[in-house]
Amino acid sequence: MLNIKSLGEVIAVREMEFISNDGNKEKAFLKIGKPFEHSKELDWCCPYELSTESDRKLFGMIGIDSLQALELTMKTLRVEIEHWEKSKNGRFYFLGEEGAEV
Repeated sequence: MLNIKSLGEVIAVREMEFISNDGNKEKAFLKIGKPFEHSKELDWCCPYELSTESDRKLFGMIGIDSLQALELTMKTLRVEIEHWEKSKNGRFYFLGEEGAEV
């Protein structure tokens, strides 16, 4: 994971809802940025953002090319979602169903 400052051009968005165990509801978003060349040594970065109305996490995954960076981002998002739910004591909902599968 790479700590980055900007999501850049957004290529995919999922709008969800996060409901905490105490019943508080917030809009939530999962956004993926367009992969970009990170260094001349063939490293690419795919930025992503997981956010609610009260919190935001912005990072990027590094790959040997843009496809690997995107693939690693998609795999990492599953873990990020699980971690968010555990640490924030709640669950994501997509289209009224529990879960935010990516």
